[in-house]
This record gives sequence, structure tokens and C-alpha cells, in this order.
Amino acid sequence: MTASIDTIDTHVHVVSPDTARYPRTQGTGDGADYWSDGTATAEHVLGVQQAAGVDRCVLVQGVGAYGYDCRYVLDAAAAHPDRTRAVVAVDPADPAAPEHLTQLLESEHICGVRLFAVSGGPGRPTPAWIDAPHTAHLFDVAAAAGITLVLTAFAADLGRFAPAIVARPGLTVALDHAGFPDPAAGDAGLRPVLALAELANVHLKISTHLFTSYAPHDPADVVDRLAGTFGDDRLLWGSDHPQTRTPDYPGMVTLARHALRRRPAAGQAAILGGNAERLWWS
Repeated sequence: MTASIDTIDTHVHVVSPDTARYPRTQGTGDGADYWSDGTATAEHVLGVQQAAGVDRCVLVQGVGAYGYDCRYVLDAAAAHPDRTRAVVAVDPADPAAPEHLTQLLESEHICGVRLFAVSGGPGRPTPAWIDAPHTAHLFDVAAAAGITLVLTAFAADLGRFAPAIVARPGLTVALDHAGFPDPAAGDAGLRPVLALAELANVHLKISTHLFTSYAPHDPADVVDRLAGTFGDDRLLWGSDHPQTRTPDYPGMVTLARHALRRRPAAGQAAILGGNAERLWWS
């Protein structure tokens, strides 16, 4: 009998109530008060997930809460090593970012590093650090460590990162929220994302944000479009809980399964857990 595949949420944020030990940095990201009701602790989030039938998760550095101070996400992952992995974040505008990442890699619980390129929202200037020498070095550090580069960038900027990705075929890249395609642009909004499909090391995190903002009528349409180009083996489900609050967490799980309903059974299992298992737990 084939063992069942765990359901793995690849995009969860956690925030501690202990502000003395883990001081917060306000105003560095979206949803800058999602921790305010005390339901963003690692223990609470893991409990909510377990009740919803989700077995494991990837804890993604909450830049909105902590900026680039990754102590809590690393401590949370260390406290729950069987159920979690951690994606840290470094300041991509800081020339010392590669050295910062090297220091963070002393933790055995890290599966990725997040490059946050969306501060200021759509229409703001493209970050100058994309072409900086230290950014290439940062990519090299991630590639050498065998961790995933989690790119949080708008679709319009994705092409700027393509040369660095092409130059490092051994570096696994995951696009947060599938690259934030523009919902007002329809299929044209997906083109910058689809253009990266020829790069075999690029994966997409398909999230609640994608399902509700880009394809609110039937999210299966966008999933099928992405899977038809990238393949089921390069898509990863993530909730964005608890920064995203609508629907509630069980509703997010239901929404994800609804969005995947047209995929073959093996594809659904891969997107909901198998691909994350292969990338970050194997």
C-alpha cells in the first residue's frame, strides 16, 4: 500500500507575543497588524493547521512584523523540527546581505531565503538592488547552500531576475503568490510569470491571494493555466495564514482543494504536499 502524502502549507507567518525577546519592526510590509489578536504564535498556528488536516508547514519570515530579524522564525522552527521548516529573509538592498545569510545558515532548520521586492506596491520604481553585485553573490550563497530562493516580486519585475536564475540552474526558485499577476490584465497579467516556465528550477507558490484576487470566480481556471505550463510538479500550495484572514484557515484549505479539483489525483497530492516534501524535507 502506498503511504499517504502529507498536506504541507508552504506559506505561513508567525509572530511572538514576547516583544522584549523578539522586538517588532512596524511598517516594513503589508498586513502590518495581523499579529494583534494573539493568534499568530507558532503554537496557535500549528494547532489551527492540525485541526484543519494540514500536517506540516513552511514558516516564512514575517517582514511586516520583524523586518530582517529572523530570530523568532528560526526559534519556532527549532521548537517544532518535525512539522516545520523556516524561510528567512535578508535585506536585499544591503551589500552585507550575503554575509548575513551565511550567518543565518548556521541553523539547520532553514529551507529558503526570501527576497522581498514588493515594498511600496505596484507601480513603484523597480528595486535598484536587482542588478547590484552583492545580489549575484546572494544568489550564489543560496545556491551553494542548497536552499530555495523565495522571490517576493511583482510580475512586471520578474524578467529582471531571469538572467541570474538562468546562470544558476542548480538554484531552486519559488515565486511567492505566483508572482502577483495583475488581475485587471486577465491572461496578459500572467505572461511575465509564464515566461519563466522554460526555467526548470522555477516553482510557483499558489496561494489564497492568487485564488481570491486573481481568479475569484473559479480559481481552478488559473491553476489549470499555470499547471498546463509549469506542470503539477512545480506548483506549491501556501495559505499566507494568518496575514491573510479571509476565509478562515479551514476555508483556505477547502478553497485550495476546490482550486485543484480538475488536476489529476497525483497532481493534487503533489501540489498540496508532495512537491514541498521533495524540495524541503527529503
